[in-house]
Formats: sequence, C-alpha cells, structure tokens
Amino acid sequence: MRDDPELTTPIGLARYAHDFFDSSRAVDYHYGKSDGFDLVSQMPALYLIGHSIELAFKSYLLHRDITLRELRSRKFGHDLHSCQRKAEELGLSGLVKFDSAEAAAVELLNSLYSKKQLNYIETGIKCIPEFGLLKSFAIKLIHAVSSEVGYEDFNR
Repeated sequence: MRDDPELTTPIGLARYAHDFFDSSRAVDYHYGKSDGFDLVSQMPALYLIGHSIELAFKSYLLHRDITLRELRSRKFGHDLHSCQRKAEELGLSGLVKFDSAEAAAVELLNSLYSKKQLNYIETGIKCIPEFGLLKSFAIKLIHAVSSEVGYEDFNR
C-alpha cells in the first residue's frame, strides 16, 4: 500500500477485499474435497480470508480519513482487532452487526494472521477458527464497507 491517495483508494481496497474473499472461498472449496480438510480449512484459505477482512477494514478507515501512512504503521499493521476497533470507533457498528461466534472466530484468526503464522510455518498446536464463521463475518463486513465507500460489485 503506497502513501499516494491517488493510487490507493477506499474503492480499490474494497475491490481487493472482494477479490481475496472470492479466492479464499475457492481455495477452501478445493481443499474441502480432500480427506481431512472437510472439517478444517487450509492455511492459504485462512490467510486469504484474513487479508480480505484486513482490506475491508482499511477501506473503511481510509474512507473515514485515516491516512495511508497510518494504516501501514504498527498501530494497525496486519492486526485485525486494531483495525476493527478503530473502524467501530468511526461508525462501522452503525452499518453492520456481527454475532458473538463470528467475532470470536475473527479473534482466533487474528491471533494467527497478525503474527504471520498463516504465511510462515511455526510448529505447535494452533486453534483454527471455523471457516464458515469467518465467511459470514467477511460477507457482512465487505457488503457494508462496499456500500459505504461506493464499490458496487459485491453481490454475495
């Protein structure tokens, strides 16, 4: 993400959120046909849906005048919780409501996503969130943000 607001826009981030979301579903669907992965999603599917959620939050935050430089800073980085907290502070909760199971799934995802454990292997036991709950959260979020920022191609 560059610091030039002419190159990175809320609509562009919403579009990428949509694209990464669609990709996460395709990967989950593909691996879901394999033995053992019908219950737990593969790390690439989790990474892709996490990235879609991050982009949707950042689309909303950029729309609400948080600068690109600030969005790239350690304050937000890849921390879904920090992005969500700031987005809700700036009115997102008036646009969309998440149920407690969806929110808990995103918190679990964030514990892996924000520390890059979905990108790089770190051995040991991990708590993996249910993909269906993440999907439900992402659909609600991307739908609300897309409408708010003017991106009209999210029809899920």
